[in-house]
Amino acid sequence: MYARVSAKKKKLFTEREYDNLLKMDVNQISRKMEEGSYKKEINELGGEYDGAALIERALNLNLANTYENLMKISSEDAKPLIRVYLRRFDITNIKRIIRWKDTDQTQNIEQILYPIGTLGLSFEEIREDSKEELISKLDFSDSDFNYKEEIEECETVKEIEDCLDRVYSEELRALAENSGSKEFQRFVEEEQFNQDLQLALRMKKYDVDTEGIKSRLFNHKEELQELLETDFEQALDIAENLTEVQADNLEEFETKIKQDRLERALQSLHREPLGLSSVIGYIVAKEIEIDNLRIISRAKETGIQNNDTIRNNLVTV
Repeated sequence: MYARVSAKKKKLFTEREYDNLLKMDVNQISRKMEEGSYKKEINELGGEYDGAALIERALNLNLANTYENLMKISSEDAKPLIRVYLRRFDITNIKRIIRWKDTDQTQNIEQILYPIGTLGLSFEEIREDSKEELISKLDFSDSDFNYKEEIEECETVKEIEDCLDRVYSEELRALAENSGSKEFQRFVEEEQFNQDLQLALRMKKYDVDTEGIKSRLFNHKEELQELLETDFEQALDIAENLTEVQADNLEEFETKIKQDRLERALQSLHREPLGLSSVIGYIVAKEIEIDNLRIISRAKETGIQNNDTIRNNLVTV
């Protein structure tokens, strides 16, 4: 499994390749992707889509195919762990479905969901069932955590989203604690700390009161107490000290946090080569590549020609 994951890692885009993509238009980018690991998806979707739309759908489909392949090559004891780690795509899909149900539903539901996960809901069900009926069908049979029971107690969409995030956070922490991997435990702890930290900073920026921010955090209220009791500018300074990341603004801080996340993920491929974290490290690197390619294609589609502006939003090593 480690050998196969290492081979996949070598196919990821390098910083030099990103620089070359920045010189291309969207159609040239899709042709470049077709030459590498995205060939299958570009060919499959190329007859129906083109431009940024083709790239967007090819990226999502490739991500789904990548995870399906990882499940196939993983050992039996690793499969449940990877499945739970990837459940966050289910969580994202559930939240998008519920939000979609609360809108005029003009957007095509197939276009806003990740083709990844174990929800088992057909697009026909999603379109025809009520929000309550869809919630009643949620069933993660491989989970010890009852998501359906938890969110049935919620009244608003916001409460449902917060509940889903909380339960998934609890499940992921339990997974890490029972994994037997110190590296994976550290990875999950750092992931969740950075998520809470960035959420707190965003809410600080929009003047949400301390209690309002605390109600959204799950695991790190005490560690972030000093940050919560100050203004945004001081909070950003505290965040820099906590993470050893220096930035002039929140957007730059978040990009550098992603950069640090990628570096740690790639290092885990070598620190614990026979453990779960080697696979998770590749998963993180793959997701970041998908995000980078999406940023480039969307920028080109919207006419942004300043390559420095685009490059500043990419996460590379």
